[in-house]
Amino acid sequence: MRYMLMHKTNENLEAGQAPDPAMLARADEVLEEMRQAGVLCLAEGLMPSSSGARVTFPEGNKPRVIDGPFAETKELIAGVSVIRVDSKQEAVSWALRFAEADPGTEIDIIELAG
Repeated sequence: MRYMLMHKTNENLEAGQAPDPAMLARADEVLEEMRQAGVLCLAEGLMPSSSGARVTFPEGNKPRVIDGPFAETKELIAGVSVIRVDSKQEAVSWALRFAEADPGTEIDIIELAG
């Protein structure tokens, strides 16, 4: 099974501030553990929402493109990891390792279809 770990952003990252170097080093250690365990498929950081856009297509209306930044920081993500593991519990265990690397973080864990 493949799971996506979506690492939520925060106001500092959305403001374009670089992540704490110590936290990045801890997160890199977790990523290396994932590589060594053979579970890591992908890991990427994302730019702040100010560099993005959102497409909406309200029913019965024309599509609308909204340039970032977006107001609801708590709904945005700063990075994603895709892992291949045997169970949701194993995915949760890896997410907990990331949480240890970045206390206060929030990570959504969603199984990929197909």
